[in-house]
Amino acid sequence: MVEQAARGATVLGVVGGSGGVGASTFAAVLAAGAQRAVLVDLDGVGGGIDVLLGIEAVPGARWSQVRLGGGHLDPDLLAAGLPRWGPVPVLAADAGAPPPTSVGTVLDAAGELGTVVVNLPRGPCATRDAALSRCAVVIVVAVASVAGLAAARAVVAALPEVPAGLVVRRGAVTPAESGRLVGAALMGVAPRFSGRRLGTHCDRPLHPSRLPVPLVRVAAGLLDGIQTPEARGLPSAASGGRGTR
Repeated sequence: MVEQAARGATVLGVVGGSGGVGASTFAAVLAAGAQRAVLVDLDGVGGGIDVLLGIEAVPGARWSQVRLGGGHLDPDLLAAGLPRWGPVPVLAADAGAPPPTSVGTVLDAAGELGTVVVNLPRGPCATRDAALSRCAVVIVVAVASVAGLAAARAVVAALPEVPAGLVVRRGAVTPAESGRLVGAALMGVAPRFSGRRLGTHCDRPLHPSRLPVPLVRVAAGLLDGIQTPEARGLPSAASGGRGTR
């Protein structure tokens, strides 16, 4: 059952179909494209999204510094305590997985501030489940190769009853066939990029004024489309829309 983080809030999960496909980069681009957004990082093995964004030295709380005593978290206090990447407050993963109850509390508060983009770990865990229960949709980023799509299909199959969409980087398999093989609705197509141009394995941090233009376009279309009835009706894991198994 998908809960709603806050009245009127949209929580978008982003997860890589495999490693090195630029899922964290796309999560950041998605947050930058929203009118008001909070970026929440739950991928503890990714090195911290603050490093990717070049804000690792900016003062503010990371997950290990979040102390919650239960009850309601004031959204303004949350925003004030986080480092910012341009206008976007960022809660980065640093050491270990945060408790599921803390994830729920933070996402509820963040949802009162605007769109919430969650950088999800690929592996199932209680922390990820807590985030997924509040996601309106999970966007799987994959490369259109046989190996990449097989890995993405396994990621999608492990999702609970949450609508899933696919953003695919062009490869040997066509975008339409990629969506069918993964078992997720095709939400966007990105050109072939090297890891460097995607912002992964790159010496320069991802700056909000120098985002990859093709990814910005995909994110803009997705953010616009996610408001449509068709997008809200994306097939869930329990439906036949996941494609053939």
